[in-house]
Amino acid sequence: MLDPAGISARGRAELTQVMGGGGRFIAPQDLVDTLGIDADAAAKKLSRWAEDGWVRRVRRGLYIPVPVDAANPAGWSEDPLLVAAEIWSPCYFTGWTAAHHWSLTEQVFRATVLKTTRRVRSSPVHLLDHEYLVSHVPADALAWGLKSVWLADTRVQFADPARTVIDILDTPAVGGGIRHGADVVASYLAEHDWRALVEYGDRLGNRAVFKRLGYLVEALGDAHPDLVSACQERLSSGISPLDPSGPSGGRRNMRWGLRVNATVIQEGAS
Repeated sequence: MLDPAGISARGRAELTQVMGGGGRFIAPQDLVDTLGIDADAAAKKLSRWAEDGWVRRVRRGLYIPVPVDAANPAGWSEDPLLVAAEIWSPCYFTGWTAAHHWSLTEQVFRATVLKTTRRVRSSPVHLLDHEYLVSHVPADALAWGLKSVWLADTRVQFADPARTVIDILDTPAVGGGIRHGADVVASYLAEHDWRALVEYGDRLGNRAVFKRLGYLVEALGDAHPDLVSACQERLSSGISPLDPSGPSGGRRNMRWGLRVNATVIQEGAS
């Protein structure tokens, strides 16, 4: 375990000065602006502070301060949502992360799911002790279906309940697979208006969403005939997988234009 006592008195005073603005994260430019040093000296100073256990590196050029009383400075972290908002903003949280936030599921997943307008090289991404499933979306994808939520002193964006469902139906993997996605759909329909699902599905523009939604509503035995009819009116030609990340096999359901390559809870119930 690192011993943060290794930093000099001058270093502690400088770190206190840098953190005087109340920010949760530190970048080399903060030292340049506050201490009047050049960028190279700032990067080296942050590296030394990290070695001494007073800050922890999030990624290249970004650090978090470690409290003096931290029992394990090397393992000190920050809220994964705040880390994501700092790195990938503008972004929004969706999939199982948003489903849990809106009480559409009680299941807790390790990774945080988000979509960002920034360029993403790979997913999953590991930062500090957190795992993220990150994907790119165009800027106009952040113009609808989102709700602002305050976390501490930071405002972040979540997919609202209907957008959460549509994102999961678009890419079931972000909802833990289509079986867990079916549970999320059932939870949504028990508490919310189905019309928002149709509106958002139209906005998204992926007709496979309506295939999966209509199929799940019937498979789960939910009595929403108007929703089923709306989905039927929006079907595209061709056969789509019920779960794109599932196996390649599966029977064909011609009513919904699906290759049923996964099972859902109460499948076949009337």
